[in-house]
Amino acid sequence: MVQPLEQCPACGSDNVIFNKKRGETVCKDCKEIFAELSPDDERQFEDASGII
Repeated sequence: MVQPLEQCPACGSDNVIFNKKRGETVCKDCKEIFAELSPDDERQFEDASGII
């Protein structure tokens, strides 16, 4: 299981909430939205970026 974000990677704010229905973490300050990747999306991202 992925650890929920406690701090926004975009702005550093700790004013983030997790929307369980959408599976997204939203920063209430900068409005960035972070969605959890599916296992297939994660594998595709790793292949494209060279991450093992």
